[in-house]
Amino acid sequence: YYCSEYKDENLFNMGLQALAKIREESVPQIYATDPHMLMRGLEDISLLTSAEIILHASLARKASSMPLGLNRIDYPQMDPPEWNKFLTIKQVNGKPTTGFLPVGFWGNMKDQYEAHNKDYKGVYKEKK
Repeated sequence: YYCSEYKDENLFNMGLQALAKIREESVPQIYATDPHMLMRGLEDISLLTSAEIILHASLARKASSMPLGLNRIDYPQMDPPEWNKFLTIKQVNGKPTTGFLPVGFWGNMKDQYEAHNKDYKGVYKEKK
C-alpha cells in the first residue's frame, strides 16, 4: 500500500511507521516450535528488513524513474539527468544511511574484495 504504483514522501513515511510498529510489537512475539517454523519466522524478519530498505531507498530517490518503475507524485519529472546515478544504502549505527555513486563506478575490485575477505589468498600476486 505504501510503495505501490504511485508514491510520495508521505506514503513512504507512513510505510516506515507501519513497519516500525510491526518490528516493535510483533517481532518480539515470534517463536518456533520446530525448525520449519523457525525458518519461516526468520524469513518474515528478513522480508521486513527488505521492505524497510526499499522504503528508505525510495524515499531517498527524489525523482521518478521509468526503468525503476518509480512514479513519485511529488517528483513527476521522469528520469531527470541529475538522477542518472546509483543510490547506495547501508546501515550505520543501526540507522539506514544513503549515498550516491556514478553509473560507471566499479571501484578497485581487488582491493575491495580483499578488504571484505581477510582470509582470501587469491590469485593476485604482487610483482617483485
